[in-house]
This record gives sequence, C-alpha cells and structure tokens, in this order.
Amino acid sequence: MNAHTFLTFVQNQYDFGRANAIMSEINLKNCWKQWFTAELVHMCNQSDSPLVTQTDVHYPGVTQGDDPQIDCKPLFLSYHPTKGVEAVTEKRNGSRCDFTMVDGTLADGSITDASQTNYLEIRCANAELFVKNKDLSKFESDIKRIEALKAANPTLQMTALFAFYGAFSSKQIESFKVMDNSNRCSYVLDSALTGSTSIARLCQMARAGEPRLCLAAFSV
Repeated sequence: MNAHTFLTFVQNQYDFGRANAIMSEINLKNCWKQWFTAELVHMCNQSDSPLVTQTDVHYPGVTQGDDPQIDCKPLFLSYHPTKGVEAVTEKRNGSRCDFTMVDGTLADGSITDASQTNYLEIRCANAELFVKNKDLSKFESDIKRIEALKAANPTLQMTALFAFYGAFSSKQIESFKVMDNSNRCSYVLDSALTGSTSIARLCQMARAGEPRLCLAAFSV
C-alpha cells in the first residue's frame, strides 16, 4: 500500500473531530502517539472490510539459506542510526513498528482481501513545539529508518506517519522539503479540507488557515 492510498482510506473511514481536540492540547503530548495509534487500529477494526491488525510488531529479516529443507532460525532486523541495519536472531533485539495492517486495495481506496502486510510507524507533534522538540528532524529520521530497513529486506512494505497539529506559513512548509522532494514523495491529508483537495504532496499543503490536524505519510 502506498502513502496516497493509505491516506485515502483514512479520509473515508476516520472522523478527525476528536483528534483535532486531543492534538491541540499540549499537556497531552506524552499521550498523543499511543492514543493516535489506538485510534488508527480501531479504525481498521471497524472499517467496512475489517482488517487484520497487530501492534508492536518486529521487522522480519530475510530468511537464511535457500534450501527449504534446512531448519533456519527466523531473523529480525535491528536498526541503529549510526550502525545501520543488522540481522539478529533474538527477537527482543529487533526493531519494531507501531502496528501492521494487511493490504488488498481497490481503485477507490477501499481495502479488502489480505495480500501484503504493511508496517506502520507513527510520530505526533504540535506546531508550537516543532523547534523545541526537533519534530521535523525526527520525522526525517523515521524516513531514513524505514529506507534502511527496506534496503535490508526489499519485501517489506512500510509507511512512516507524521500527525501534526497547527497552521503553517509558506516558510514553515518550505522546511518540509527534506521529506518531499525529487527523491522522496510524501503526501499529506489535511483534516480541514474535503474531497480530492484534502490530499496533496506535503510541500503543496494549504498555507495558513485555522490550526488543524494534518497526517503526512511516506511509504517504501
């Protein structure tokens, strides 16, 4: 599933009303990630075609050996920002995503039969804290992480999500270019808009306006 398809699915299934309220309250910042993860998983569970979802799932490595007769230990991928990715046999040492969902998509963005597991990671932020918390740099790090994991196991389908609340000037949106450029394609769902205009390339999102929740997605 690519980023645009996932955002289309969210647009059709999720009511952002409560999410806008929760993400606007700074004193809840330590709860945002867990709460929004639960919201998205619940959305999948309650969708028209209920999806098989799991939380806190380890990234699998490429199976050792080519001989199916050989009893190989399962491998897991472990990512470190400076050391890169290595395959480990101890599951507890592997890297994990926030949740997984299956992928069987139709042209209209609806999701049906399972055909591919998608691994999703979530980061949440509020524009008031962008500079202090270095949230944009952290989201870029999330993208680098799934790019490295993809290189280590090309069969993985992964999406990094960035839910952020606020109103954004042209200068602020300019800083999003590290996540959306000629080499990386990130999309954003603007909860203040409806229809086809609500999903756009991240660097082409609506300027200013009232504070609202936006959900950016980058897939590999």
